[in-house]
Amino acid sequence: MFVNLFKPKWRHSSPAVRARAVAQLRIERPAHIDILRQLLLDDASSEVRRAALQRVDDPALLMQVLTSEQDADLRLHAASAIATYLQKAPDQEQQHWLERLAENNSLQILVLCDASNTIQQRALALIDDEPTLASLALQGATAQIRREAAERVTQPEVLENLCRESRGSDKTVHRIARDTLNRYKEQEREQQALRQRRQDLVASLDALVNGLDHQHFQARFDLIVREWEQLPTTDDCDNTFQTLAQQAERFIAQQKAQIEQQEAQKRAAKEHLDACAALEHAIVEQLESADKDDHRSDLAALCEQAEQLSQSGPLGQSLQTQLKLANQYLSALQQIELNREQLLLCADQTAETLEPAKIEKLLRGIRWPESLSKPDLLLNIEQQLKEASKRQQEKLENASKLAAQLEENLRSLERAIEQGEIRVAVRYQDQATDQLQRLNGSANNHLEQRYKSLVAQLQEMKDWQGFAINGKKEALCERMEALIGADIDPQPLADQIRALQQEWKALDANACVHSQKLWQRFRTAAESAYAPCETHFSALRNVREQNLKQREEICRQLSQLLENINWDEADWPAIERICHTAKREWKQFSPVDRAPGKTVQHTFNQLIKTLDHQLRDWHQRCADIKQQLIAQAAELADAEDLRAAAEAAKGLQREWKATGPAFRSEERALWQAFRGHCDTIFARLKEQAGPVTQITLDETPAPMKDADLSTFNSCAEMLNKAEAAVLDGDTGMIEKMLEAVTGSIKSLPARWREGLMARIAVIEQTLESTDELETQLADSESQFRELCIRLEILLGQPTPDDDQAQRMEYQMRRLQQALAEQNQNPSTGDVIELDLEWKTRPYSGVFPQLRRRFERLMQRTGC
Repeated sequence: MFVNLFKPKWRHSSPAVRARAVAQLRIERPAHIDILRQLLLDDASSEVRRAALQRVDDPALLMQVLTSEQDADLRLHAASAIATYLQKAPDQEQQHWLERLAENNSLQILVLCDASNTIQQRALALIDDEPTLASLALQGATAQIRREAAERVTQPEVLENLCRESRGSDKTVHRIARDTLNRYKEQEREQQALRQRRQDLVASLDALVNGLDHQHFQARFDLIVREWEQLPTTDDCDNTFQTLAQQAERFIAQQKAQIEQQEAQKRAAKEHLDACAALEHAIVEQLESADKDDHRSDLAALCEQAEQLSQSGPLGQSLQTQLKLANQYLSALQQIELNREQLLLCADQTAETLEPAKIEKLLRGIRWPESLSKPDLLLNIEQQLKEASKRQQEKLENASKLAAQLEENLRSLERAIEQGEIRVAVRYQDQATDQLQRLNGSANNHLEQRYKSLVAQLQEMKDWQGFAINGKKEALCERMEALIGADIDPQPLADQIRALQQEWKALDANACVHSQKLWQRFRTAAESAYAPCETHFSALRNVREQNLKQREEICRQLSQLLENINWDEADWPAIERICHTAKREWKQFSPVDRAPGKTVQHTFNQLIKTLDHQLRDWHQRCADIKQQLIAQAAELADAEDLRAAAEAAKGLQREWKATGPAFRSEERALWQAFRGHCDTIFARLKEQAGPVTQITLDETPAPMKDADLSTFNSCAEMLNKAEAAVLDGDTGMIEKMLEAVTGSIKSLPARWREGLMARIAVIEQTLESTDELETQLADSESQFRELCIRLEILLGQPTPDDDQAQRMEYQMRRLQQALAEQNQNPSTGDVIELDLEWKTRPYSGVFPQLRRRFERLMQRTGC
């Protein structure tokens, strides 16, 4: 007993004392780190080792625990700690530690622990032992881990075992193992099919060599040999195949000798064909070069040679065609020589004096072959003939086209006159006049007569229109002059002025004659009428300019904030308030001019985006911290020492309060999870402490009648639901709920009715803008804490240590009343009144710890 007094607490004989001593060790001190290592590796108590493990983050030490620890739960915790460390480490460092774990055969537990998906994947990739992979396929925490482990198993025995054990427990793993095993069996079947195919090829070759069907022998033999060579080499059937192949090659050699004998008989016939081909080639060359040189004598000699060759055998169809072409060529040259003087005379004529009929007759007499190039003389004459025909055709087409365009313009001119569109009609008149001039008297008489008639109608219409439009313009001047000094708001007045200007513009568009005097009168009246609008719009411009300056100032202040802020020591709640305030004020300073406003808006968006990004990172860090607190609370919920666990839970609650908020969408769920673990701890402590003593109260009347009290409680509960919906972002039914509450509380006493109305006002304010929500929650927490203290003072119950200072402050403020009530027993009416005050305060659901503290005392009173 006395020995323990002189030992450090971490060496105390009691495991619980040693476990609590671990919490006092500082990991920043090297000596304390050695103590933690000693306790973690050598202490006999799993509780002490667990406490030490929670304080260690050195991966090397954690790896020692992982390899030496016998407690499976602690090994799993060590693996989780290693995974947490690796998740934050660079890729190269992750790979280093994972390879060390692979050397110690500890990767399996790292995959099975609560690690990130990335760490699990990388650890799994380093495992090669197939029984281990099969174990992970059966025991992996996630379906993806089990699936990937199963996919890497290849040994048939392991696959059969995995398929058998996963049946009925994991369909995906069972399917993967079954499919892989089936593929293995399929490969076996393929090998058997290969052996059978080799035997079939030997049988086919034997049937070819020893059978009676020798048709296409070479091709069939080559096909069998090719297929045999493509198959993998084995010893079976190989000698038999080679013997049959040699027999087939000897048979092929005999067939070749017979074929050579037949070929000799064919060569003689081929020599005759070659002579025909050579002669044909010579004739073709002579014909192709006929436009360059005169080869008439050579070509005639070749024709005579062809006649002689035809006596020794038939000539080919192609050679006969070339002979026919050569004879046509010689005949055409003879005709050109006979008519050369007439052809030269035609070639010297121009396209205008050329006689197409005479030239066409000469060309038909010559009958030059179409497939041969023509002499330059014939080409020139044909080109002149084409140009003459083309010019005549173009002239006829242009005249026809102009006449059609003239007729279409006259129809359009007639329609424009009928519809009273003078300006359009004048345009069509100008086009028709130009077209008549280009036709140069070749137009039909009826078109010219129609043109003159329509021009006369148009002139008469112009005279009448000038008289009508001037009257309308005078009326517009009078209407514009009536607006001078009119008692009309600037915007409607500007709209009326603009409408009159549009009417004037429309009249001007259809008028052929414009009066400068009327236009000057109309413009002067418009300027005078618009003078009040100019002042109004100038004031609006000043407002927009001022709003723009305010927005530029907001951007300047935000830029200065971002330049000077140290993000490592930032006041995040203040930054969030600045961000909300900047957004709210930005909306207030509107409108602004479009062009400069767009630039400033872009700058503001970039600044707010930077702030929002930093705030999101902060909320994420807060969420990560709260996740860690939840994990610690979950461990405390299973602790054996309930009082120590309760004290630790209170410490976690203080850390939770000091930690900033997570994302609004996550905060409520995180708090409920944390609160659930804390509730479990305190509920277990309460059960251990035994039944709670009831508090005796004097009976006094309630602050309101039973019917009103029931209505009040129903309305308060509905407001609780409305506040929860606001925090969850589900605002669909809130307005109807508030309307129902407002209608129900009209009959309540004034004090309590006003209290619920104030709570409704807070909800409505939150719906309009959430910028002040954090401030409102802070005020509500202070009010609820004070109500708890007031109830504890009223019932003579102790106050938690954290609120002792606030209790003393409240008692000092209410000193006189406290002295007066010192000898009075608490009454039911006083307790119910405090309960009603609690229900008039907003957002009680956000502070469940204070709510349980208040409700426990209420339950002990029986109210």
